[in-house]
Amino acid sequence: MGSMNGPVRYGGALLFGIVLLLPLLFSPLPMLSDYPNHLARFWLLSGGTELMPDVYGVDWSRARTNIGADLVTVALKGLLPGERIAQAILATAILGPALGCFLLSLRLHGWNAWQFALPFFAWTHTLIFGFVTFQIGLGVALVLAAADGGREGGAAVWLSRLVAAAALLVVHPFALLFYAALLGGLIIGPRLAPILASRAAFLAFLGRGAGLVLCCALPVIVFALTAKELPGADANANGDGILWNTSIAGRIAALTSPVRLYEIRTDMVLVALLAVVPIVALLRSGLRTHQGLLLVALVLAAVSPFMPLAVAGTSVIQVRIPIMALLAAAAAIRIELPARAAVVAGLALALLSVARTGDVARHWARSEEDIQAMRAVLAALPRGSSMLPLQHEASREAAMRSGPLGRYFTGDRPAYTQSVALAAPWRQAFVPMLFTARGKQPLVVLPPWSEIAVPEGEIATIHALVDPELPLPPSQAYVRQWRERFDYALVLNTDMEDMRGPATLPAGVEVVAAQGFAQLLRLPRAARTAEAR
Repeated sequence: MGSMNGPVRYGGALLFGIVLLLPLLFSPLPMLSDYPNHLARFWLLSGGTELMPDVYGVDWSRARTNIGADLVTVALKGLLPGERIAQAILATAILGPALGCFLLSLRLHGWNAWQFALPFFAWTHTLIFGFVTFQIGLGVALVLAAADGGREGGAAVWLSRLVAAAALLVVHPFALLFYAALLGGLIIGPRLAPILASRAAFLAFLGRGAGLVLCCALPVIVFALTAKELPGADANANGDGILWNTSIAGRIAALTSPVRLYEIRTDMVLVALLAVVPIVALLRSGLRTHQGLLLVALVLAAVSPFMPLAVAGTSVIQVRIPIMALLAAAAAIRIELPARAAVVAGLALALLSVARTGDVARHWARSEEDIQAMRAVLAALPRGSSMLPLQHEASREAAMRSGPLGRYFTGDRPAYTQSVALAAPWRQAFVPMLFTARGKQPLVVLPPWSEIAVPEGEIATIHALVDPELPLPPSQAYVRQWRERFDYALVLNTDMEDMRGPATLPAGVEVVAAQGFAQLLRLPRAARTAEAR
C-alpha cells in the first residue's frame, strides 16, 4: 500500500465518498426515523414559515445547542430549496463520521489497508435513526481532532481547543463529549509506557488532561448560566425524569447498536467478515494501534451499556456512546502487511464497504414506494389543513416476519413514525409532533396551535379514534382532541394489521385516499367546515 501515489489514494477516497451517496439516488428522501421531522423543520427555517405565518415562528434565543444543522439551513436559505438543503445535510451526516475517521487515521498512521474499511462505518444505527445533527457533530469532532493531533503547545493551542469546544457545543452536546474523548486519547499518545515511565511524565500528562477538561467544561458552564432555555425544559415541565436501561438484553443491544441496521443476520455476517482482516493481521503481527485512542474507545464501550435510555428530553441516549467507541477504535487501528497481502486486505475491506452500502441501498429503494404512497394520498389533503398522525401499529412478530424492506430497522423498530411531518412542506399542513423542543430547536408553534402541539411527539395507533379510554403517553396527548381540532388524519402502515386488530372508523370519518402504505381520512371537523361554506 505504501507504493500508491497521492492522486491514486485521494482518488480512491473520493470514489468511496461517491459510492456512499449512491443510496440517495434510490431514495432522495429516505425513511430514516427522525429525519423527515428534521426535514420539515429545515423547510420551515428556510422560508416555509412565510407560507404558514400563523402556525410557526422562529426564536433563536430559545436554543443555543443542538442547532448545527439549523444554522446550516439558515446559511443556505435562498440558495437552495428547503428540501434540497435537507438532502445536503443528510449527505453530510452520511459522509461526515467516515471522512473524519479517515482524516484522523491518516494523521495518526499514514496510509494503510485498514482505511478501506472506514466507509463501512458510515452506516450506523444513529444514522438509521435519523440523528442528522448528532452524526454531523461526530464528523466535525473527528475532523477537529485530526487537525489538532494531540500536539503540545502554548496558549494558542489551548485557545483553539476552547474555540473548537464552544463550536461543537453549538452543533450538538455529544459532539463536544466526543471531541473531549478523542483529544484525551491523543494526549495520552500512541504508547502508554512513556506516561508511566516517570513521575514527571505522569504529572505533565495530568496537567494537559486538566487543561483539556477546563477547555471543554468552560463552554458548558457558560451555556448553563446564560441560556434562556436548557434542553429538557419541556420534559421537566411534564415531570419526565431519567429513564434507565436496566435489562441485560437492552445493554447488549446498546453495545452492539453501531453495527446493527435493518436485518441483524445480514449485519452480523458482514461484521464477522470485516473482522477477519484485523484478526489475520494480528496473527501475522501486522496489527498496530494508537494505544491512547484505543484506551478511550474501550472506556466508552465499557460505560455505554449503563447509559440511560432518556434524559433531559433526549431519548435513545444508549446508542450514542457506542458509536463514539467504534469510531475511536476504527481510527486507532493500523494494518501493516507485506505489499501483496496489503493489496488483498484493502480489496477485501473495500468490497465489504461496498456490500454494506448496497445493503442500505436495497432497503432505501424499497422504502421509496412508501414515500411515494404518502405523496400520492397527501395530494388529496387541502393546503393549510390540520392533520392528525396515526398508524397501524404492527406487533413485533409481524414486523419481523412480514415487514417490508426498509420499513423497520433492527428487525422490529418502525422507521416511518416521523414521516407524517412531511405534510408540512408538501401541503403546508399543521402537524402536532414537529420537533420544537425548548432549549433544542429554534422553531416555535404559535397559539392556538401550541395548545395541541407536542414538541417531541409520537404517532398514535388508529385505535385512539375508536377507544377514548385507550391509555396514551403524553407524547400522543394531541389525539384526545381529534374531533375538535383536526381536519384530516394521515394513517401510515395501513398495509399491515394493527396488533389490536381491525379498527372500525367512527361515524363521520371517511376515507379520502388510500394507497397501500398510507391512507388519508377526512374527520368530522373538516366535514362541518365544508358544510358551513
